Amino acid sequence: MFEDPIMANDDALLKALSQEGPMNLPRAYEVMERFGIDGLVLGDPLNVYHVLGYYPQIGLTRWGQPPTTFAILSRDPAKKPAIVTSHFIYYYSFADGGSRGDIPAFLFEASANTGEAKQVEANPMFFANPTGDPLTSVESRRRSETDRVLATHHLYSEAGGALVAAMREMGIWNGTIAADHQVVSAVSETYDRPGRTIDADNILRWIRIVKSPLEIELMKRGAAANTAAVDAVVASVRAGAGYRDLRRLFDVEAAKRGNKSVFMTIDRVSSQLPTDDAVIDGQSLFIDGVSHFQYYHGDYARTVFVGEGTTAAKKEAAAAVSGWEAIREQLRPGMPFAQISEIGQQALAKTGADSLVTFGPHSVGLMHTDEPGLDLGGFYSKEQLLLEENMVLSVDCPSLATGIGGSIHIEDLVLITPDGAVPIHPISNHVITV
Repeated sequence: MFEDPIMANDDALLKALSQEGPMNLPRAYEVMERFGIDGLVLGDPLNVYHVLGYYPQIGLTRWGQPPTTFAILSRDPAKKPAIVTSHFIYYYSFADGGSRGDIPAFLFEASANTGEAKQVEANPMFFANPTGDPLTSVESRRRSETDRVLATHHLYSEAGGALVAAMREMGIWNGTIAADHQVVSAVSETYDRPGRTIDADNILRWIRIVKSPLEIELMKRGAAANTAAVDAVVASVRAGAGYRDLRRLFDVEAAKRGNKSVFMTIDRVSSQLPTDDAVIDGQSLFIDGVSHFQYYHGDYARTVFVGEGTTAAKKEAAAAVSGWEAIREQLRPGMPFAQISEIGQQALAKTGADSLVTFGPHSVGLMHTDEPGLDLGGFYSKEQLLLEENMVLSVDCPSLATGIGGSIHIEDLVLITPDGAVPIHPISNHVITV
């Protein structure tokens, strides 16, 4: 059996996730205060996971239906995050994480929103036990945890009523809430909620950009596995190797280490459609892989020379390395994003390099590009961000030059600390010859 030391601490990380969400709560309270928001009402599975450490079994992205599991976070730190979900899903899925006695749970029977927030008698929707034989440990855990919740909170007849009850109890019914799905607005309208509802996406990005201690550990774990998976692909690069085969290998190598592959770009080719592209002797090509562990992403790229390579490609690769090294030495909290690219270009100018390498920063976390933007009528442009402690940053260093015998790109992930930037994964040679 394949065992990688990268996975040695997985049990501890998963245990932590079963007890709390990875969200940086002090950051969340500060961001909500800054933007005048009284609470978050979130139904997208990834956002529910961020607050609660639980990814809904039946979620928006998997079933194509409006969400029926929600996480609610009040701006009041004294109030614990709450979950709203169906009685059956709580029993069948959420309870498998063990007891979360500090999490208020608002359960309902039917996924509906008719404007009747009725409390009903608990009608347990457990799997049947017709013989009366002893239950397995799984069933015992599920039933006891669900019974505990129903002993402390009412069961509601429908989803809308449970969501309303949760917002009232969390103290956000009359205030401004940020929501990530239109069903929250529909429920609010049906029940004549007096408060205001705004879109949560950019607010969540302001929260996510600064990581909690648990998030940093998840990022380190995901990035280390992603790096090892990309390195395994690099080690397999040979003249004649097909790009599709190398991409499939990345899927396998990421999975071996407990990650899930997201994409791999090879020599600027990202398409999943069938192609006959293959490595040729003498070319340069970059291998850029993204995969995640528990939804926290690694992002890592290396340039590979297959044989000697051209003089032009070597110059571009050297320029990318020198620019990135200059940038990494100067990264500090308070530095504007815009200054990062300038540092790279200044470093190239000092060496006299006539290069088309660019240096583009972006935050990485629950998403590959995990940062707020300026809202331009539903589209985002780059926000004038400042680096902050506990951000995880990538600086893409691709060459835009063609006709040089291939492609060039390098990329690492670093954690912003009070004193600078620290890589969160092993740093090998940025340019590799096979």
